[in-house]
Amino acid sequence: MSHDSHDLFENRKQFQIERLILFSDAVFAIAITLLIIEIKVPELEGKETLLESFNRNHTYNGFLGLALSFAIIGQFWTNHHRLFGYVNNYTIRLLWLNLHMLFWIVLMPFSSALVSKYFSLDSVWMLYSINLFMIGLSLYFLWCYITNPKRNISHIVHDPINAKMSRVRSITVAIIFLSGFLLCLFDWYPTSLIARYVFLLIFPAMYLIKRIYRPKK
Repeated sequence: MSHDSHDLFENRKQFQIERLILFSDAVFAIAITLLIIEIKVPELEGKETLLESFNRNHTYNGFLGLALSFAIIGQFWTNHHRLFGYVNNYTIRLLWLNLHMLFWIVLMPFSSALVSKYFSLDSVWMLYSINLFMIGLSLYFLWCYITNPKRNISHIVHDPINAKMSRVRSITVAIIFLSGFLLCLFDWYPTSLIARYVFLLIFPAMYLIKRIYRPKK
């Protein structure tokens, strides 16, 4: 009887974890889908071509914002997916930490729409960068929580190097996104331009972190 009760508890616990993951996946999927809604079908005026209408309505900026935000949300989702691959238990605090991260995810369609329409405005890029920074920071909080041995909610605690690498990766991404905000504070064209492309530093940063924590044998 006790064995049956233990199995029932384990199944119920796994079901609750799966509910959390499915809810999170749904939020990510909806946020990505909403990105395309902000791109309006242009109205043709007179004899203008479709390409001319795209130029007049800045539709290309909308597609650029869509591609950028789609890639970023997708990257955050893969990070979130990997994180919960280690989770084997849950707490109320874990639920709220996850909801905190999802709150910033649902803001992405709005901040992305602003960037698509007002790409050249530093204030808009600052808002976008802060949105991304908060997603990265909230994921860092999640990694810190599940890699804490005292929580006993994941098996990554038995791999301290991987746990530390995951925390470092998350906070590094968050800091890079924050730098996009800070660079716009100078009100100087070169730093404003760099702010738009500073996110590209994520790729060499991730490669370097991987080399540091996973050296070749």
